[in-house]
Amino acid sequence: MAPKMMKAAVLKEHGKPLVIEQVPVPTPEGRHVLVRVLAASLCHSDLTIIQGKVGASANTPLILGHEAVVEIEALGPEAAKYGLKVGDRVGAPLWQDWCLDCHECKAVGTEFCAQLKMRGVTSPGFFAEYTTMDAASAVVIPRDSPATAAQLSPIFCAGITVWDALTRAELRPGETVAIVGVGGLGEIATKYAQAFGAKVIAIDVHDGQLESVKAGGSADEILNTRDLEATEVIARIRELNSGRGVDAAVVTSGSKAAYLTALSILSPLGRLMAVGIPLEEVPINPTVIALRALKIIGAKVPGQIGTAACVEFSQRKGIYPKVNPRKFQLEDINEMIDLMGAGKVEEGRMVIQFS
Repeated sequence: MAPKMMKAAVLKEHGKPLVIEQVPVPTPEGRHVLVRVLAASLCHSDLTIIQGKVGASANTPLILGHEAVVEIEALGPEAAKYGLKVGDRVGAPLWQDWCLDCHECKAVGTEFCAQLKMRGVTSPGFFAEYTTMDAASAVVIPRDSPATAAQLSPIFCAGITVWDALTRAELRPGETVAIVGVGGLGEIATKYAQAFGAKVIAIDVHDGQLESVKAGGSADEILNTRDLEATEVIARIRELNSGRGVDAAVVTSGSKAAYLTALSILSPLGRLMAVGIPLEEVPINPTVIALRALKIIGAKVPGQIGTAACVEFSQRKGIYPKVNPRKFQLEDINEMIDLMGAGKVEEGRMVIQFS
């Protein structure tokens, strides 16, 4: 049985460190379930929410955290019909509380529902010992899964987001894809793209992150664009790719420069996959888009169906994000935030392990 109080990392004020304190354990209502958090990983989006740059609807105080693996402790009164049981190990996308009745829910995807809430933004997140979860969003992890909770946790944001991008890109075996930005999201994107049969070129401005994916075997080529002019970047890509541009570029970085680089290296008919969210406007030349017949395609965290497909593929192929070997505790959260803010992510995704 869950206790009455729990430890949580709480955002009290934007731009300030999180505060570790005791708060009440929530009671599951409606189709929600009470879950015990096993592992919760830090996402770069958490930093922008803390800074008040993204997620303006995030009111304080707030428990952050939106990618985790949890264990079900109790079912709410309307949760049983979703097939979940106490003791199930589950994960979920950050979206929850979609209505299930609107056009978007029925015909497009629950992740586009206008009524949904965002875990760790507009509802409490996973940087706590317990929380509640919408049963309709949950994806059950098979009991015989060889992966640990720490390995699986980053899949439920970083993994499923780039999975959505790569599936929307409709990569074909033998095509070349550039992953622009190979930090947390980009690192696992290189693995998925390679599993799809693509040639992978990793692009970044940090040698550590590039060397990490090269050493891990998920990048066929790497390119540091930090000191290169735009024309030099195009020339180097052509050198690395038999004299031509790339068929698709997945931009995981939230920088204007990353998007401009991606557009410049696409072959005619190429696809640019927008994942990273820049905090400044990116100038797009419609003439270039038209004359080269380029496609710009948005990608986002999918709903329960896309999440389940990504988790199944990951486990079938044995593809998991690189995880920092350090076993972080909840009390380390502000140190984790500082490390990510400084770009020190080459050792892998930082995961709080509660058990």
